[in-house]
Amino acid sequence: MGKPIYSVPVKVRYYDTDLSRAVYFTNYIKWFDSIALPDFTEALGIEWQAFLEKNIDAVVAHAAFDYKAQCFLDDVVDICVTGVELGRSSMTIYGALSKEDTLIAEGKIVYVFVNFTTRQSQPIPESFKNKILAHIQKQKG
Repeated sequence: MGKPIYSVPVKVRYYDTDLSRAVYFTNYIKWFDSIALPDFTEALGIEWQAFLEKNIDAVVAHAAFDYKAQCFLDDVVDICVTGVELGRSSMTIYGALSKEDTLIAEGKIVYVFVNFTTRQSQPIPESFKNKILAHIQKQKG
């Protein structure tokens, strides 16, 4: 697991668990997706609404996670962005979920930037790229 460049804790709620009383596996992806794009980008001063007003959106093209351990009701899970790769129209966000010192899951989500109306891919806006790259450089020191 790489050093986090952004992290948010999430407390496991009853509705996150299944009949075995463990967190249902898709919730890890849901949590990471909700942190990776809206929370992480908002923390960098990126206003997603401004992109939507320009007919720009990002959609999930691929998600892959490896599960290492379980979480249960009332556990606190740290959801971390550990890396970002920017392509022409796609962005891969790498991350890990952990509980105390235990790695729970790690993986990535690939987002593709699209024209909201046509749903055709389009280049990542330069303003978006610049803020992401500046944050990564700052984290590297």
